[in-house]
Amino acid sequence: MRMTASNRLKQLLKERDKLAARLSGYKHTLRGTIVKRGNICGKPVCICKRKNNPVLHGPYQYLSHRSRKSINMIFLNKRKLSRAIRGVREYNELIDLIYRISEINFKVLRYHHARMSDER
Repeated sequence: MRMTASNRLKQLLKERDKLAARLSGYKHTLRGTIVKRGNICGKPVCICKRKNNPVLHGPYQYLSHRSRKSINMIFLNKRKLSRAIRGVREYNELIDLIYRISEINFKVLRYHHARMSDER
């Protein structure tokens, strides 16, 4: 059975509304990257200060966040690490959701613009 254009439009709008309703569930979203880094300590005589083959302390995990002006990093202890992992995962899911909504809007605009009312 072939789907009519108006049925396809209704299906697309229904799917878009379902996806848009999910947007409010992403309250812990964090844009950033979790990175591991080794550190150099403040002791004047330490293996991390060797000129040849230094051994850095760590690795420690940080959340790296790039704003318009600078890159900021937050040290992540165990408690912060779990929250950061959740926030970065939510951000990636949210971006995927926005892309899916945008793809639907593109199809609606391309194929069904004449049938659209300005209300939706």
